[in-house]
Amino acid sequence: MSGKMNGIHHQFQKLERKRETLMQQILPLTEVEYSNKPSPGSWSAIEAANHIYLSEKLSLAYLKKKMAYPDTIPSYHFKSWGGVLLIKLVFATGYKWNAPETIDMRHQQPVLTPAELNIKWPLQRQELLSFIESHQSAFGSHLAYRHPYAGRMTMHQMLIFLNDHLGHHMKQIDRILK
Repeated sequence: MSGKMNGIHHQFQKLERKRETLMQQILPLTEVEYSNKPSPGSWSAIEAANHIYLSEKLSLAYLKKKMAYPDTIPSYHFKSWGGVLLIKLVFATGYKWNAPETIDMRHQQPVLTPAELNIKWPLQRQELLSFIESHQSAFGSHLAYRHPYAGRMTMHQMLIFLNDHLGHHMKQIDRILK
């Protein structure tokens, strides 16, 4: 297996372990427990989980759109690591920024039940993995992904973000459920 494939699979294995842990946490909850909001305007556990799912779903849609026109994708530049570090800093400090409207659960986004998430999320993950594997030549060499706040990233950097993002919201869900 090539170095790129190892990097892809390593990031996906981390993502999948986190998703499985999250699903083990929310699947046994009652509807009241997973839909409870700790305060007005905050998210419930199921809304936070759906936010993560939507973020990954829209990330894949963005990659598909950009990779359909590969000549328009900028080549890798080391400055893209600045965006990754910015996100890591934001998550580490607890600073909050608003989610884009398309994945902000306060904007009437559809909310899947834990059982529905448990079916749809692995399928979506497999689609993302297959897509990235089929475009592995661009995995670390082109800035195919654009984070709404941190800017352009490679697909590798996007997977790092998705892992950090999932970890961040898992902590949020732990707080919500306590």
